Amino acid sequence: MDRVATCRCEKVRLEAVGRPILTASCYCASCQDAGHRLGRLLEPDGGTSVVLYRKDRVQCVSGRRHLEEHRLKPNSPTRRVVATCCNSAMFLDFTKGYWVSIYRNRLPTGAPEDAPNHRGHSARFMLKLVATWMAMGFRRPQLPI
Repeated sequence: MDRVATCRCEKVRLEAVGRPILTASCYCASCQDAGHRLGRLLEPDGGTSVVLYRKDRVQCVSGRRHLEEHRLKPNSPTRRVVATCCNSAMFLDFTKGYWVSIYRNRLPTGAPEDAPNHRGHSARFMLKLVATWMAMGFRRPQLPI
């Protein structure tokens, strides 16, 4: 199942191929800080809703020149990527990981309904991440954005 994530003005389009790894809402201090700095990331309950996909299954199909990364600290391995054309936060990239977290509000229909949603980092969540990494041959691809 393919999905297209777009910025508000639709100049930037990301294509995600296949089923997502999972859907989650994060309430950590970093996501809270980024939500306040970048705006429009926090849900009414204070969480940041994301849909995780394998990095090798996500690509920018248009508007790459509008993408700009933001890091909370210069040496942070986590970067949040924003479409500068309309100031839309697009995704979170943990550069040391093999997944990309697309902000759920960038997907036209919201979170995929067939993706599980966990309350915390359960053993099932961790096993699913490891299984996904194994399926990728333990690679950590870089996003060309």
